[in-house]
Amino acid sequence: MIQVSLLLIVPLLGAFNPTSWAEPGFPSQPIHQPFNRVVPVAMNANPFSSIQPRSKLPVEPDEFDPREIKAYYDWRNDMFFREFDLTGSGSVNFMTARRTYKVWLDEFGTPVVLTVGDPVFFWIDLNGNGKFEQELGEMFKDSYEDGVTGNEEPYDNSDLQEPAGPGPQWNPPPQGGFKQPPCDSRFGC
Repeated sequence: MIQVSLLLIVPLLGAFNPTSWAEPGFPSQPIHQPFNRVVPVAMNANPFSSIQPRSKLPVEPDEFDPREIKAYYDWRNDMFFREFDLTGSGSVNFMTARRTYKVWLDEFGTPVVLTVGDPVFFWIDLNGNGKFEQELGEMFKDSYEDGVTGNEEPYDNSDLQEPAGPGPQWNPPPQGGFKQPPCDSRFGC
């Protein structure tokens, strides 16, 4: 014998409309008409007008380009730097830095550096004073390291420029805290 719970029958019976058995057992959905009313909205033509546009970074020249003044590996931060004179002024006005992933010395003691394909840092001397000034927006970082694509952002290292806090202090132990080993005449005491 099949037992059917009353808890199942009551909701099933409520789904049917007893007035019309020709219609489906579910209530009919109202037909929605599209709302064609236009509401004027005041919009700012340039929503980012407060952001100053930045100058486009130049694309880094190829290896052995005559505009390259200097290229060097800095072992302290494990980065490879390239300096350029893009304007022909005789001074460095553009610089890049790449991360490295392998470095070794050749038979002459010169470091051989394998780097990541695109730079992670860019410096450009926008005002032509011969210095790269971070506070003037002349340093950029490319977190994606995908070349000059427009996703570079100004680099802010101001938190690194704060003076160092007090480091751990070492105090010698109090007198009597250190005992000399017993004297052995074999060792010339």
